[in-house]
Amino acid sequence: MPSRIPFLELLKKRVVLFDGAMGTSLIAGGMAAGDCPEEWNLSHGDVIAGVHQAYARAGADVLQTNTLGGTPMKLKAAGLADRAQRINAQAVRLARQACPDHCYVAGDIGPTGQFLPPVGNRTPEELRDTFREQALALADEGVDLFIIETFYDLQEILLAVEAVRSVSDRPVAATLSFEKKPRGFFTMMGDTPEDCARRLIAAGADVVGTNCNLGSAEMAEFAPLWRRAAEGPVLIQPNAGQPQVVDGLLVYQQKAETFAEDIVTIARSGIDTVGGCCGTTPEFIERIRRRLTEEGFMKEKAQNE
Repeated sequence: MPSRIPFLELLKKRVVLFDGAMGTSLIAGGMAAGDCPEEWNLSHGDVIAGVHQAYARAGADVLQTNTLGGTPMKLKAAGLADRAQRINAQAVRLARQACPDHCYVAGDIGPTGQFLPPVGNRTPEELRDTFREQALALADEGVDLFIIETFYDLQEILLAVEAVRSVSDRPVAATLSFEKKPRGFFTMMGDTPEDCARRLIAAGADVVGTNCNLGSAEMAEFAPLWRRAAEGPVLIQPNAGQPQVVDGLLVYQQKAETFAEDIVTIARSGIDTVGGCCGTTPEFIERIRRRLTEEGFMKEKAQNE
């Protein structure tokens, strides 16, 4: 078994670094528009393993499985609902194979793309069941923790947390995507960080926070609000700026060095764990690790601190 302390114990000792974007690396590795990224766990396992290995070499403490769209409900659109268990299990195996002894594998669960009433017609039971099926596959294969991420509806992510908690007692990190409005930061559904933090913690999340949608500079502005909103650990994973369309493709043009400087600012706000979202690469994670180390954030705290 890997020689590492429990994930939640590490959070008490120093800033913890998650990896960066999977999709960005897969596109660079040849994934075409319209391909199902999760299916690549089966058909292009060597590429997936290579992405994980690159992030591990860059200094990530946590590797996230390639399962953001891995619920049976989400996979149904690609005709893969009946392969959900196999896809999720293989994703964990690929991450574990690339995972050094000191790293952790996080089972990644994303939104279904469906909506509850009055916006849509999905029932809470349907969403809870599909999240539970994915969580069970990830738990059975031995993830160290869960990352429930990129949600824009507080009600849906609460169902996902509930589903995970019904099958596992492993740590759960839960993050939503926010937009910056004239009156502050809100989810697409109008939820505030204060309400999200309170309700996610009450539902059983060990770590709460935000990922995607916002760039690192905006996240640095947002970080103190999250620190005040949440009593426990906070995770923040920005995008590499706002994408531009170049030759028909979305391109993230922020440089790794400026992103890493913003991450240092975020860490100074008292944020416990950081990483990258869309547009980030192993280069970003390497730069973040270097800057956090230089600033002393990767040094374990003394017991009396």
